[in-house]
Parts: sequence; C-alpha cells; structure tokens
Amino acid sequence: MQEFEEDYYAILGVEESATAQEIKKAYLKLAKQLHPDRYPNDPDQRSRAQREFARVTRAHDIVSDEERRAEYNAVRILKKKKEQEELERELEAAGVDNPSMEETQSLKSPRSSGQNFDGMSPDETINVKWANKHLLRADELLKRRRFQEAETAMKEAIRLCPKEPRYHNKLAEIYFARGWNTLAMTEVQTSLRIDPRDPEARTLEVRIKALVKDDSGKASKKKGFLEQLKEILTKKL
Repeated sequence: MQEFEEDYYAILGVEESATAQEIKKAYLKLAKQLHPDRYPNDPDQRSRAQREFARVTRAHDIVSDEERRAEYNAVRILKKKKEQEELERELEAAGVDNPSMEETQSLKSPRSSGQNFDGMSPDETINVKWANKHLLRADELLKRRRFQEAETAMKEAIRLCPKEPRYHNKLAEIYFARGWNTLAMTEVQTSLRIDPRDPEARTLEVRIKALVKDDSGKASKKKGFLEQLKEILTKKL
C-alpha cells in the first residue's frame, strides 16, 4: 500500500510498541523543533522544516489513530514476511541454507562495535547480514551525496536490527549531511538510549550541538547587523 511506504515509527523516533502517550510526546517535541515559523529569515531551512514537519505530522496521524495504526502494523508484517521469503529464496538459490559466522562478519563495517552473534537464531543472523549490506551500501551512497537512497538503505537496516547503535548513527550522519540537525539528533539520542556509552553517538552529539550553536550565533549576528542598518537609515531620514 503506497500510503504506508515509510517507517512512521522511525520518523517519530519511537518503538513499534510505543504507547499513545509516548507517540504524542514524541510528536509534540518534533513538531516544536521542526515548525517552519522557527526559521522566518532562512528560506532554505524553513523549506526543509516544512517538508520534515509534514512527514512527522503524517506519521503521527497514522500511528495515533487506533484503527489506522492496526492497519499499518498489519501491512508492515506482511511486507516483512514477503521480504523474508524473497531473502530465503535468494539464499537458497546461492546454495546457502544459513549464512556462516565468517560470512556475517565479513559484511561488518570497519567501524563495527563488535556485535556478539552468540545465541542468535538463524533469522536474526540473516537480519544482521542484510542490515550490514544496507550499511555498506548507505556508506557508498553517502559518499556520492545520494542522500535519499542512503536514508532508505539505513531505515531498512534499522527495520531489520532496531537495537544496533551503528545503524542509528549512520542515519544520523545522513541527516546531518543534509542539514537536518533535529532528525540527526533524534537518531543520536535513540543510539544513546540503546548504549549510553557509544563513542560514535557521543561524537556525533557534540558535532551537531556545536553546529546548531554556531548557526544560532550567526543568525543572532545577522539580526544585529540588520537592526544597526535600520537605525542608520532611520537617522538619515
């Protein structure tokens, strides 16, 4: 169903099991951060905020309504089942019943946090394999500044393995590269909820906060200059 193509839980930064209160709280926080009226003097930032505000509002409209959320969840289950069946067919065609530990490890990013695969079910191991493929693909797409495709790849990785900080960090990098600092910080915070000591997430958090502070300072200076110019012109008149 085209209506349900996006991951509305990821957009809101909540778990699929989130309560109505948690969903409302997440939406209000994002709506406040992304409201276009916060950027009256920055057309580009205002335009980006408008687009993201529309996405967040759309996500909230779906998952905050009990009937539409149930329908959305059902579609997600069917889609995941279909993708799993396709994945199993691909593995079968390649002569692989279950990916080995070596195959899974070979797909890991050089910056891997060292996931522990002990005790994983075959389905979980397959999910890790394909999530890491999406991570590698997103890395290449990000280098080529193909942001939308990179974002889609990482959202799929997160869908497969939602509790892996690396994937949220990579999505944060993509948002950060696009200038979407609020969404980037949301992903960083999700990563830190999973692992409060994750060094990559901490580094990203510092970078984002520094840029936001710098942008605020520039905006303040710009406003001050315009006010001074206005005073000069007023005195001349």
